[in-house]
Amino acid sequence: MKKVNNTIPNIWSAQEKMISFYRWLSAGLGIFASLCLLFGFFGYFKNPIVVLKAKEVQEFYPGQEKSVKIGKQDVEVFTKVFLKALYVWPRFDETALSKELSPYTEDGLTKKVISTQGLKYGKELKGKKIAQSLTFLKVDVLEDRVVAKFFRILLIENLPLVIPTEVTLSMIQGSPTRLNPYGIYVAGIVEHEGEH
Repeated sequence: MKKVNNTIPNIWSAQEKMISFYRWLSAGLGIFASLCLLFGFFGYFKNPIVVLKAKEVQEFYPGQEKSVKIGKQDVEVFTKVFLKALYVWPRFDETALSKELSPYTEDGLTKKVISTQGLKYGKELKGKKIAQSLTFLKVDVLEDRVVAKFFRILLIENLPLVIPTEVTLSMIQGSPTRLNPYGIYVAGIVEHEGEH
């Protein structure tokens, strides 16, 4: 076995080899990172594959990114979702109701609706077990507003009270979110009880 002298030229040569190795390693990792970034960039703009799973069968569809026009039927579906969020609850809870309504309303309107509902149910029926549902919902989408007619079923200590209700909603178009894919937001609401 040959003994290596620890002289300055030998140490200097070993350091140069180590620096050269790290230089090549850094260059290789830089090229690898650049390729990953390039593939990620092109993958970002590629249309996704949508998988629809029904029972045991999976269907694959290529996705397309394009803007979708909101029609009357979409507004009707959105209105039904909003009214169920507003009027269907197992017990009156202002915090839960606020959380349910916030994806569908403008910021200021949620607080107004919660305070109105709080006055109606919190003060008048305080301490009583109440729940609410709605039935026979009919939605009429007009040019400037949406009118919905339905019956609210208010259970007070398990005794049902049927209230005919008509609601007029004004809506605006905004940005879609995960919870509100339509991007429709309720900007105003007028409720009339006892009308049908």
